[in-house]
Amino acid sequence: SLPPQAVHHSVHSSCWTPPATMARATAPPHHGSLPDEITIWEIVVRLPPKSLLRCRAVCRAWRSATSARRFLLAHHALQPTLPLLCGYNFVGDKVESLYIIPFDHRAAGQIQHQLQPVARLEQASDFHLLEACCDGLLVLSFRNTSTSDWRFSVCNPATRQYALLPLAYGSNVQDSLLGMYPHIPTGDYRLLTYRMHDGRLPEAATQDGCYIFTLGFGQPPTHIGFLDAELLTYIIGFLLFRGSLHWHPLGGMIMVFDTTTELFW
Repeated sequence: SLPPQAVHHSVHSSCWTPPATMARATAPPHHGSLPDEITIWEIVVRLPPKSLLRCRAVCRAWRSATSARRFLLAHHALQPTLPLLCGYNFVGDKVESLYIIPFDHRAAGQIQHQLQPVARLEQASDFHLLEACCDGLLVLSFRNTSTSDWRFSVCNPATRQYALLPLAYGSNVQDSLLGMYPHIPTGDYRLLTYRMHDGRLPEAATQDGCYIFTLGFGQPPTHIGFLDAELLTYIIGFLLFRGSLHWHPLGGMIMVFDTTTELFW
């Protein structure tokens, strides 16, 4: 589902602070022009993502207005929900870039009109994987070429912004992403992960289990335990339905995580 909520540009930082909500326009319009209140909230908010990006280049005021959390959520609510595809662009036997492509089955004409990429990520690392998507925010994993460890990042295709996340998958600790969800009571976006420490460090094993990481909070993930969720690390994908995350382990019962109470049941 694209696109979404704002993320400050922070390539070299592990967290960011969401922008303040936009104040409603109060300045009188220029002679013969529409008030900003109508232009932004009745016209621009209804534009498709590519047209919205062009509008952001018109002036600084429009860029600021269309970067606000309230506007992005309103814009996202008016967009269709489309399935996402990932495509790799190869040059020889080397992956050059990763494409994020929503499949627009409503588009008329040939297939190229239905498969228009909304984001292209250069392969600065060995490999990229799309791990999760929620309200247009994309969580990606990639391998660090210098250490061979895996890292995570969040990307907002609507604003072309990107930030690293303080999660890791290396030799001493492994964070596996189980799901992503909006936390309705706070309005935050959160990641549910499962962390496993090096088995040679018995004291660290007490910190194994599920963690909740809040995007934009600037604090370490919160440990909530539930060691039984380890089996979910072997499952690819999750379903967010009616406020709960769902998984179906092979040969097991469906597991459910309530995203409001943040408890398994």
